[in-house]
Amino acid sequence: MKEWTAVWFLSCCLAGIPATFAQDFKVVWTALGDVPSSSKDAAPIQPGSKVVRVDVQPEILSVALGKVVCVSSLSMRAFGPDGRALAGAPLSIAIREDQKLQLQLTRPKGDICMRPASAGEYPIRFTSKLLAPDETKRGAQIFLRVS
Repeated sequence: MKEWTAVWFLSCCLAGIPATFAQDFKVVWTALGDVPSSSKDAAPIQPGSKVVRVDVQPEILSVALGKVVCVSSLSMRAFGPDGRALAGAPLSIAIREDQKLQLQLTRPKGDICMRPASAGEYPIRFTSKLLAPDETKRGAQIFLRVS
């Protein structure tokens, strides 16, 4: 019986905690720019091209603290409905707004580069600007792991 009393008391106490302790946490993504997809033996995009899948490799990129990593070093591919890679499909790149300072972004010669100032894991999103056949957007996410 004591167990039920303790559970009841605890649930009453928790119910009285204001919702301000559970503030809404929203992740805000910031667009860095656009890059074209690339792939050997890829078909050039045509007017009306559709993208059904985006693939960026490596999915997890481990780097040392302070090392420069550029988007051009990644393999970024977009695929059409026939399964063939599309060359030149525009991909938008985004990072979390709260991680922008730690990544120390630069843009040498049209590239987008990062030099992480803090150890951690940083997600980077790539989203096709070309729509899929169902009129939605396709994308991929990689993780920059810094130690």
